[in-house]
Amino acid sequence: MKKDRNLFAAAKTGLAGLTMLLATTAGAQTLSDSAATDGVRVAYFNYAPFAYVADNGNVIGTDVEILETVLGKMGVKVADAVATDWGALIPGLKAGRYDVVAAGMFVTPARCAEVAFSEPTFGIRATLVVPAGNPKGISRYEDILDQGATLAAVSGTAQVAAALDLGISRDNVQEYPDAPTALAAVRAGRADAFGVDAPSARQIIENQPSADFEMVEPFAEIGGKSAVDHGAFAFRQEDQAFVEAFNVAMRDFIGGSDYVAINEAHGMTADEAPVLSVAELCGS
Repeated sequence: MKKDRNLFAAAKTGLAGLTMLLATTAGAQTLSDSAATDGVRVAYFNYAPFAYVADNGNVIGTDVEILETVLGKMGVKVADAVATDWGALIPGLKAGRYDVVAAGMFVTPARCAEVAFSEPTFGIRATLVVPAGNPKGISRYEDILDQGATLAAVSGTAQVAAALDLGISRDNVQEYPDAPTALAAVRAGRADAFGVDAPSARQIIENQPSADFEMVEPFAEIGGKSAVDHGAFAFRQEDQAFVEAFNVAMRDFIGGSDYVAINEAHGMTADEAPVLSVAELCGS
């Protein structure tokens, strides 16, 4: 995946109060100190609908465009954006290689212990992508467990954790580096279903050149536990002051007409707005 320094439009100045807030953090330099002058370095994972490469080579998606909009309200520009493997997103963030992860990352208590999440930008249900005609009649993770079937998933995602937590055998959970590779496993018959979120599944089905796959009806529970996942932007924990300012700028945007337009342009639906706060999701 190429690195593109012109992925995002230049941010507009505004919200002077927020700019002042960003300048007040004392001590070692944090994102609050550097963002106004140096901009923000972004890491993304190539995964629709959150951040993915368009036909013209630009990176688009809900996370990309929401981030651009909110930073613009703060008078902050995107200095750089780089594609990163999923498993390297949090380690790279903590190591200071970039300042924010824009990858549709689900908020979980374990991740909350490592990063500072913004308030959520979506709340989405889970689903499965299966071969056309759904030959094994798989409609839920419980069917995979009952049948001893095989699930493909992107490595390190919530889908892997949900499958293992349900009791699906480790041998029956195949982890792949990205969605195309996982989908190829289903096409080749090495896996019976691909575990994914509903918006991503819609994009997958829409972008297939032939009708090889279908998605099952999205579901809100797996094994009696909620399968409505909330995603947010991830920052370093020491940048909490910047996150608070970011949340202020984002507060009136989420749920508004521009937010809806961005989501609908990438296949998200009206019922996929967040319903829980980051405090509730982190268990704090």
